[in-house]
Amino acid sequence: MTESSPVADQQGQRYPLSFTQEWFLTLDQGEDGGTFGCRFILVSPIRITGPVDLAVLQDALDDVVARHELLRTVVVRDADPPYQQVLPPCPVPLEVRDLPPVTGKSRDMVIQELVHQTFTISAREVPLLRARLCKLDDRDSVLFLTVHHSASDAWSLEVITRDLGAFYASRAAGTPAELPPVRQYREYAEWQLASATSSAEDGAPAYWQGKLRGAREFTIPNDHGHPDSYSRPYSLHTHGIEKPDVIAKASALAAASRTTLFSVLLSAFYVLAHEITGATDLTIRAFTAGRDVEQFHNTMGLFLNCVPFRTDIADCASFRDIVARTKETFIDAIAHELPVNVIEQTFPDFIKSRDDLRTSQFIISCHESQLDDDLIIPIAEGASEIKVRWLEEDGQRDIPSGMVWNLDIPPSGTLSGSVLFNLDEFDESTVAGWAADLRRILASAVRDPDQDWRTL
Repeated sequence: MTESSPVADQQGQRYPLSFTQEWFLTLDQGEDGGTFGCRFILVSPIRITGPVDLAVLQDALDDVVARHELLRTVVVRDADPPYQQVLPPCPVPLEVRDLPPVTGKSRDMVIQELVHQTFTISAREVPLLRARLCKLDDRDSVLFLTVHHSASDAWSLEVITRDLGAFYASRAAGTPAELPPVRQYREYAEWQLASATSSAEDGAPAYWQGKLRGAREFTIPNDHGHPDSYSRPYSLHTHGIEKPDVIAKASALAAASRTTLFSVLLSAFYVLAHEITGATDLTIRAFTAGRDVEQFHNTMGLFLNCVPFRTDIADCASFRDIVARTKETFIDAIAHELPVNVIEQTFPDFIKSRDDLRTSQFIISCHESQLDDDLIIPIAEGASEIKVRWLEEDGQRDIPSGMVWNLDIPPSGTLSGSVLFNLDEFDESTVAGWAADLRRILASAVRDPDQDWRTL
């Protein structure tokens, strides 16, 4: 079904957009790029042990789409005003591949390579979920779930995985699925609009009025200017914390400072930003889960937000001082969180730094998984999520503009990272150098947080 399809829900209802969907509209570049482009996707690979019942798997996938309306919702972008259109339940395209025998490499390596043979998905067609089952043999297979990012965030991928397992188990056993009640994303959008006036009452606009006075969004110097449109998909630089004691010490510093690991990582980014630009009054944006309303925790949808964190580190003597200052910034910003498009529209001076073609946007994305590393998903004889190691030559995914630093913190406490960037703006060597600098800063800082931060 396409965006112009007349077959909508029973009432033919036009539902309002959420604030995040409205923000995504400002980054729309059509089919070939931006937030509604065919490469703007998320991928979740699931390793399955035991024979998979394909009919049960297909039914379970279809159950997920029936349960979560946003997987069968299109954003009608050319209407005035744009709106959400919910379409009826529909089957999920499921591709099944029998892989040739693996020789000369491990099966784990083959799986990592298969991650990059992903779908492209049109945001104008439903469902916004695709599935590919790759069978290594009759008892070992990998299910790749690909969803368009305009309908999902990382938290929502975990909701899909949990629900798929429950539906598979229930279908196989012939019993009802045991899942919590779910509110639909359109209900969240309506709730959000109805609740918009409360933000004025709780002082959020006043907080940001003071916090962003004179601030400029941190943008990072690029190598080649900022083009009006990109000539290629985004590239990826992968990096991680090789020494396990670094994250352990970072977590210990967070606990001693009574703050979060994210605040410690953000403090390291402040030091990196100072090394690159010399600035000490820094406003760095980071994605947040946007899941502060418990009644929507089981809702699959686009909840992520992008919050500016402004901290002046000029008079901090040590890295521990920066962490303490960042803790205050974090607590206040989250307590007064507003949708990103509301902040950008209300405080346009804050984003004027984007006008400089010699710099590009810079965003941190720090995801802490809601699922345990050892969680067994009840598909076949048991399944589990696979940790993805994105390849440098990925070239399959896209982001709207600038640079995104991804940090993935599973419950095990390890940390892996990647930087999404475009070669039209940055040389690979530049990005690799910054990633190495971040590792150096963090390792030195958590080893001795009381040293002068300018010596890190």
